[in-house]
Amino acid sequence: MNKMVKRILSGFLFFALFMQPFALSFESANNFRLVSVEVAEAAGNDLPAASKEGVILHAWNWSFNTIRSRLPEIAAAGYKTIQTSPIQGSKENTMAGSNWWILYQPINFNVGNAQLGTREQFRLLCEEAVNYGINIIVDVVANHTGNAGIDGSLQYVPAYNLDPSIRNNPYFWHELRGITNWNDRWQVTQLGIGLPDLNTSNQELQDKIIAFLNDAISLGADGFRFDAAKHIELPTDQYGASNFWTRVLGSLNNRSNLYIYGEVLQGGADAFAQYANYMNVTASYYGDSVRHAVGFNSAKNVQLAHNFNAANVAPSKLVTWVESHDTYANHGDESTNMNDWQIKMGWAIIASRAHTVPLFFNRPAGNGKFAATLGTAGDNMWKDPDVVAVNKFHNAMAGENEYLRYQGNEIMLIERGNKGMVIVNLGGNAAINQPTNLANGVYTNKATGGGTFTVANGRITGNIANGTIAVLYNDSSTQTVNVTFTVRNATTYMGQNVYLVGNIPALGNWNVSQAFGPGSTTNYPHWGFTVNLPIGTTFEYKAIKRDGANVVWETGANRTYTVSASNNQVSFDFRN
Repeated sequence: MNKMVKRILSGFLFFALFMQPFALSFESANNFRLVSVEVAEAAGNDLPAASKEGVILHAWNWSFNTIRSRLPEIAAAGYKTIQTSPIQGSKENTMAGSNWWILYQPINFNVGNAQLGTREQFRLLCEEAVNYGINIIVDVVANHTGNAGIDGSLQYVPAYNLDPSIRNNPYFWHELRGITNWNDRWQVTQLGIGLPDLNTSNQELQDKIIAFLNDAISLGADGFRFDAAKHIELPTDQYGASNFWTRVLGSLNNRSNLYIYGEVLQGGADAFAQYANYMNVTASYYGDSVRHAVGFNSAKNVQLAHNFNAANVAPSKLVTWVESHDTYANHGDESTNMNDWQIKMGWAIIASRAHTVPLFFNRPAGNGKFAATLGTAGDNMWKDPDVVAVNKFHNAMAGENEYLRYQGNEIMLIERGNKGMVIVNLGGNAAINQPTNLANGVYTNKATGGGTFTVANGRITGNIANGTIAVLYNDSSTQTVNVTFTVRNATTYMGQNVYLVGNIPALGNWNVSQAFGPGSTTNYPHWGFTVNLPIGTTFEYKAIKRDGANVVWETGANRTYTVSASNNQVSFDFRN
């Protein structure tokens, strides 16, 4: 649960402007005053309640301490979930960014390694993340271990510094040779992918994996991403079946609250839809479609990003991305040469859509593919203002269905219920004139392209610049309404010198010199006023009696009121 209190400074300042005149009238009229109020917001950065409703930041190669130091920024950027790199012990202590693959060659099932940090540092990260409403999920390598060398001759020899209880147990290993036919399901699950392949059907080995996962949960992990999940057999496989997924996932503590997905790369003998019966899965085909849609290695055509290509898997079971660490960093270089603009446009498409959970892969910082040292944060595209605007749109539209429209091959309109829309324009300056289900009104673009769009009579109109996005919705945190305050029969409570006070942190705690008042003695003892406040504002107030320099506070609990979208009539009648 998010326990942070978010102060809306604009609300404070607005209130302060209204309070000044009434504070002056108090000195002349010596009558009732109202100072309002403490502004609070339960979900500090409007993050959704669960990972499945938000977006994931893949903090690739970031250390636990690096992530922890950036939690305020990550929450403010709208990420509900952070995915770490593998946290198991790794076979080398190198920090060179070019050796990122070291983290995918584990030597044990224990929390902590040289690159990311210790078990205690992981615990502190998870503990701190709770304060920001952020979930931490962990990349898990359970299919294989590290090998004994860096060349092909030793790729199927287990690492010499491997946990002896694993290395020396002959029942923990599949045949130590590689796959030759990727369309053969038995080979895909029972042979190696260039590394020593674990016999994941062995229950003693499963127990080690279960203990590791539950230890991570005890330290605060909120879920897992299973690396190479496609290469761990299913209970339904015709040959080589095992109970790995049912037994391991079924043995996890707090299972119903965990977000779990597996890397099931589509193609070959992937059994894609079958894996979705046990966990969420990666939509790798869709990532490729999105990259082509925004013009990477092909002509731009946003309509390529329509279908999820998910082979009978519901969108709600999919993790989507523009690129992954594999497409970026593996030898195939599937996405390495994408530019920042293409990444941003692709992200605007996938993260504005309904149902799926989008993952933003953070590339390493600096010049070159592997410039960053392991453990350091990557480049800043994850907090680009347009990326953040789309993240917040995704969070605000949780639960809303989608409707996709196109204006040619370079403009895509993603509409969510009747509440919001993202427009992605890959081409020239364009006038938008399309049907819509959005409520009538003027919508201000929350992305950097700026401008407004008008909805009237079932159509949306406006202009969008070349190569920009428009993020359109009205969120309650920025909507304001008039609140009418009425004070009646003030003379009947504690005498004549009575007024109401409250608290605004920006002005000081319960500062009686900052006050609303009747404005004129002719209004006394019944008076009122109207102020404009953000929906969701909660204010607190209390009566006091002032006798010269002495102030006597009303006994009893403070009164509170929360501003809603309508019927904001606040009455203080001192006869009651």
